[in-house]
Amino acid sequence: MRRSRRNTLVGGIVALGLVLAGTGYAYWTDSLNVTTKATTGDFGVKFVDLGLYGQYGDETMKGAGWSIVDGIGDTGYVGDQFFLRGSSDYNIIAKPGSIDAYKERAKGHNNVDFNAELVDKEKLTKDIGTAYKKASTDASGKILLTIDNMYPGYAQVFRSDIVNVGDIAAKLSSIKFETSALDKKDSGNLDEMIGVAVYIHREQFVPTSTDNEPTFKLAKAISLDGADDSRFFKVGGVDFVRLSALNDKDVKKALENNVIKCAPASDQRLDIFVGVAMDPDAEGKFTTGTVADRKDNDDKLSQGKGIQLSMDLLWDQFNVGKDAGTTNILEKQNK
Repeated sequence: MRRSRRNTLVGGIVALGLVLAGTGYAYWTDSLNVTTKATTGDFGVKFVDLGLYGQYGDETMKGAGWSIVDGIGDTGYVGDQFFLRGSSDYNIIAKPGSIDAYKERAKGHNNVDFNAELVDKEKLTKDIGTAYKKASTDASGKILLTIDNMYPGYAQVFRSDIVNVGDIAAKLSSIKFETSALDKKDSGNLDEMIGVAVYIHREQFVPTSTDNEPTFKLAKAISLDGADDSRFFKVGGVDFVRLSALNDKDVKKALENNVIKCAPASDQRLDIFVGVAMDPDAEGKFTTGTVADRKDNDDKLSQGKGIQLSMDLLWDQFNVGKDAGTTNILEKQNK
């Protein structure tokens, strides 16, 4: 009987030892994980819907304004809806047949030729509102406007939309102008005789329609530097800025309403209108003027010459220069 109790006690000690050993080598464990994923969006703006002015009723004076001033006929201009093709085809610059109709009108009066093209065009990378579809709308980051065989008193206007094809809002921060000789030709005094007019406004139809908001007015911006009317000349009621007054001009302060939101939440965009004109110079400041008051200037300085103007629209992301200006709890982990 004693032997039996001893065996029982030893067995109990062994069993207890096994239980304690199991507790020592089988702790329960768990873990938590934080995974951070990030991708970067696209940033960019493009020209679309390039055309001769005007293309939509709300940007014209219903035919009472002008698209081209040429001195032909009783009015001396072509109405602002002469080239209107509207939304029928965003990839053509004018109503079919209208350019030929203008050249027929001008036959015997001038040999002016003109064109507007999207350089290295490609299709949009995303839909912008209900109008501009990525499958069918041409887009580019560069426009080439050409007018050949201009003469004093001739003026013409072009137009285009600027859309945001990126994933964040874009801000038009500055516009840079630079003139140079065309194809290494002598430019004579064309930097004085040729002028430009530029007007930009912002529009939106999605999610709600808004009135056009002015973004940039070139003549107004140049006039802020002081009263010097010699930098301007007028054709068709429009102030044109001589190219000589544009080089290295800082116009940043003249920009307003200059942020374009991104699709698909908004179809917000800018409309840009660019006019090119040659000074009539009836007073004979650069030319011989008129027979009635002929000046002793050399007309060869403005005949058979060439010049080009480069206008760069410079963009930042919408939040450039912005910081919260305060902090939060993470400041405690700073170095």
